[in-house]
Parts: sequence; structure tokens; C-alpha cells
Amino acid sequence: MPKNLFVKNIENVQGDERDIIIFSTDYGPDEKGKVGLQFGSLNMAGGENRLNVAITRARGKVVVVTSLEPAQLKVDHTKNKGPKLLKSYLEYAQKVSQKEFIPVFENTSDFPRQWYLKSRLSEWDAHFPVRIVPELPFGDLTIKQQRKYLGLLLTDDEQFYNGLSIKETFVYKPRLFQQKKKKMEVQF
Repeated sequence: MPKNLFVKNIENVQGDERDIIIFSTDYGPDEKGKVGLQFGSLNMAGGENRLNVAITRARGKVVVVTSLEPAQLKVDHTKNKGPKLLKSYLEYAQKVSQKEFIPVFENTSDFPRQWYLKSRLSEWDAHFPVRIVPELPFGDLTIKQQRKYLGLLLTDDEQFYNGLSIKETFVYKPRLFQQKKKKMEVQF
């Protein structure tokens, strides 16, 4: 096996990163078409944390390999969050692969939209050779040229005020973007 390749289960992937992660569910319907919900540690309390770790190990891309359709997972009555989040993640991955994913933004602040810096910058969009749009849920504005992503702008708007802590806003999030090679300077 090449040195830069690893094969690990969901319990042992903590701390490892790669440019591309191939995430396989390893489950499928039985002869009668029924899908058992025996997902090992994912079914246990805290199993959702293991799923989170597994799907965030990629620096650039996650490829999902599965024989399951999200609709086959009947998880509404499961006790813990893990199987429900697996279904949600598979729904998300399916929408992305079919180019049907549209981010949904929630206004969680009491401030009027016109007050935000990102609203002002979005108004200036027509004056630049690139598009500046509120498109991705983990940043305030996305800088695009046609369909290519060039960068991400973080302002002191909603993302700032909705942060879990000062460390998350000023340390963890910028460090994560740097690690994921998402940090980029754009000059106009």
C-alpha cells in the first residue's frame, strides 16, 4: 500500500488528513431490499462526533461511495443522532453530486440586513471583474469568477456574532481555512 494512502474505519480516523477522502458506507439493502440500521459506533451516544471527524478529514474533496439511497434509511425513530446525521450527509452528498445543492441562509440576528458590511460589498458587485456573493454557509461572502471560487471573505457580521466563542472566530476558523488552503488574497 502506498505511504500516502490509508484505509481506516470511522473509529480510527481521528487526526488523519488527506487531500481526498473516499468515504464508504459499507452497508446496503439485504435480499428483501431492507436496510438494517446496524451502524456500529455511529448508533451509540456521541456517534455523530465520529461521523463529523470522518467527513472533515479531507483537505480538498470527499468522494462518497455507497449502495444506499438516503431515502432507504428509516432513521426517524433511532435513539441517537448518528444515523440521522448519516442520512442527512448522504442527502447533502447526493444533492451536491447532482448539482442540486443550494445553500440556505438563516438570519439569526436582530440587526437589519442593510447594516451588514457584506450587504454593502454585495451591492458593489457590479463594479468588480469578479462576483462577490453570499453563497456558502461557512463564510460571509464568496468571491467567484464565473463558476470558479477564488476566495472567501469573512466580515464582522453574522458569522462573527454567531460564533461559538472568541477562539472559534479569531483562531479556529482562520486556521481551518489556512489548513484547507482556502485562504487567498484577491486584489482589485
